Amino acid sequence: MPGVHGLLCDVMFMFAVTAAAVLAAQPAPTIDVYTMGSGDALFHRFGHAAICTIYPDNSSQSKCFNYGTTDFGSPPTELGWSFIRGRSPFWVSVWPVARMIDVYVDDDRSVWRQRIALAPEQARAVATKLEADAARFDGRGPEGSYAYHHFADNCTTRIRDILDDASGGVLSTESDESLGVSFRELGQQGLADITAVSVLAHVFVGRAADREVSEWDAMFLPRALRGSIEARFAASPELIHERLGPPPVTGGTSGVGWLWLFALATLAPTALAFAWRRGLRVALVVTGVMLSIIGAMVWSLSIVSEMPELRYNEALLVFWPTDWLIALANPTRRRTYARVRVGVLLAVAVGLAVGVVHQPLAVVLLIPLAPMLLIAWRPEGRRG
Repeated sequence: MPGVHGLLCDVMFMFAVTAAAVLAAQPAPTIDVYTMGSGDALFHRFGHAAICTIYPDNSSQSKCFNYGTTDFGSPPTELGWSFIRGRSPFWVSVWPVARMIDVYVDDDRSVWRQRIALAPEQARAVATKLEADAARFDGRGPEGSYAYHHFADNCTTRIRDILDDASGGVLSTESDESLGVSFRELGQQGLADITAVSVLAHVFVGRAADREVSEWDAMFLPRALRGSIEARFAASPELIHERLGPPPVTGGTSGVGWLWLFALATLAPTALAFAWRRGLRVALVVTGVMLSIIGAMVWSLSIVSEMPELRYNEALLVFWPTDWLIALANPTRRRTYARVRVGVLLAVAVGLAVGVVHQPLAVVLLIPLAPMLLIAWRPEGRRG
């Protein structure tokens, strides 16, 4: 309803004006940024960050703002579906400083604090923005949250942007040079011990994840934000708590070995059927259904998701949901279809070689290429 929406905007504007007036009338706060290391849970793997306004003369007003709040207790299917669609609702929660620290210490996550040297008017600008965001993103209703994106809009990038705006670009100035690493590679570091994620990422995570990361981009990671704040604000991290458990995972399998096995699994039925000169129809059903399921999943994610990493996927050229047709078509049409598939796959391979295709699809290509080559140029005279 336009009237209700307009009233809500007016209320939020008045709140921001009132908050700004109150903040301007009192001493400027000290701004502390807390970064937390990895935890054991899946959603703790990449760390966390929070930002706090500290009033030494009035500790009751000191508080921390957490942009990484969502309903982690909701059913995994619901939370996972909203994440896949690019619509994960996140909001700002406000914590007493000591309580926030206790939560992460209890979770045995390393905690660092950095005190940011800002001019009084800059610190007030940060506090005003934090109060306004806490009022706007309160988790109540669809307009009370922002759409989380792991790389572009998360609990850490929000803090980065606020500090950069208030300081006149301290974090963004000359921060666009490539670090020689991609979002995909950085993402794999925190999940490398989860083989299934590594394997699935090769197929379902698209070319947006292969863009090279700049210093600015890298600040989606709390550890990178901590390093940039130290370098650009001369704010040395103070270790509040050091993790007592095993160190966080930073390496593991790439999943490529499993892709080779799956390529063998799609080739084996048809290859054996040709060799034995029997059971070809069943073999084609098995191979076609396996390839079609992958194709249907890749194409469906591209259609329903608003995340660039899932929508713009060069694997759409590799996996087609129509491969089940090889089991139904007559030999002539089957060979024609397979030759078309081989032609497209070889074009993707050329694209990889010349740098037009950016995703790491070299081994992925073999999954449909091997059986399609066999079907396209199998010896004549055997039953189809």
